[in-house]
Amino acid sequence: MTLSELEVAMPKAKKGQINQELLDIINAAEKSGDFEGELENQIIGFSGILQEGRYKATDYVKAVEFCAYFLNGDDQSEAFVKTFPEKVKRRVLAGLSSYSTGAPSMYFRGQLVQRILAQMELPDRFFHNNKVNKAYDKLYALMTNPKSSDRIQMECATSLITKLGTVESTKMELEVEIKKDEGGLALEAKMLELAELQVKGFKSGMDVKALQKITYIEGANDDIIDAEVSL
Repeated sequence: MTLSELEVAMPKAKKGQINQELLDIINAAEKSGDFEGELENQIIGFSGILQEGRYKATDYVKAVEFCAYFLNGDDQSEAFVKTFPEKVKRRVLAGLSSYSTGAPSMYFRGQLVQRILAQMELPDRFFHNNKVNKAYDKLYALMTNPKSSDRIQMECATSLITKLGTVESTKMELEVEIKKDEGGLALEAKMLELAELQVKGFKSGMDVKALQKITYIEGANDDIIDAEVSL
């Protein structure tokens, strides 16, 4: 990539930060990570984040590099060390060990990294959406199956709450509106609410047979969903 190409590709709001130094950072990352041009594509593809003016172009490029390493299989510490080799060098010269948790973990949880990670993962989510839905259905079936052990039921209920909650928070963070059919939304809501009811019941000391009898009462208006426990 040349400097002129980078200037054209990046948001005009960051024009003053698009220079040879930034290009050198990108080219060095491409070479060290053996990304074969894919890192450049991601840096350009997600650069809309820079339009807000909240982040420096150099910080953005480093965050994309970190996310690329992380999604390619490196753990947080490995990705951090590869992204910031100069920091590792300074620690070694100061007689300190390389990073293990601390800084890598805090960097990973930062807003910029999380936003980039969410956008990088979206294509895979859409591609595998059908498989994900089948996995949800399987969890729901195991959770409500009277033959499942109480441990299996609780693990499935907890997993559904966690996964469905993550999907919702990601949608809000990215402000992505995905229109679902009403039937799909209703089923998802039922699955989540029933899982929450069973977990609450389990924590309150209800026995397994009582938990298995938690059912839904649907009136004439299917938009209104209630629940009862049949003992």
